[in-house]
Amino acid sequence: MSNVAVQIARARGAEVFATASAADAGTVRGLGATAIDYAGTEVEEYVAAHTGGEGFDIVFDTVGGTVLDNSFAAVRTYTGHVLSALGWGSHSLAPLSFRGATYSGVFTLLPMLTGKGREHHGEILREAAALADAGLLKPLLDPRRYTLDTVAQAHTAVEDGSADAKIVVDIEA
Repeated sequence: MSNVAVQIARARGAEVFATASAADAGTVRGLGATAIDYAGTEVEEYVAAHTGGEGFDIVFDTVGGTVLDNSFAAVRTYTGHVLSALGWGSHSLAPLSFRGATYSGVFTLLPMLTGKGREHHGEILREAAALADAGLLKPLLDPRRYTLDTVAQAHTAVEDGSADAKIVVDIEA
């Protein structure tokens, strides 16, 4: 689940469904989305349960690999769209083609690497700031706080998956 994507979609009025572990289902519901336990439910099952078997209008993949492949099976036929931030690799587009749906990938570093599109990214950030100012976009933060002296512990929390959300490292005493 991308909590930012969920919050932006909700702020725009979308009905949102998000795949998450059973442990994260409460967080998903707290963001106003319907939680789908990806580990305990097959794609066909949750597509049938939540869309009557029609598929989702938009599927946003932030994981890649088999999750992207599952996204191709979860999208609505003809009018559905899959968007992925991690679409590299070798994926068969046939399941998506058979649905008549579309796909696009996002490479957010491109404007920083090439200089092209930076103004557009500025527009996106201004819109995100407006949502944050309106209280519609809030970062989820791990309750622990770290300093530069304990930054190794912060790294360990990210690396071992024990961080509940984003980690904060205070750089001033």
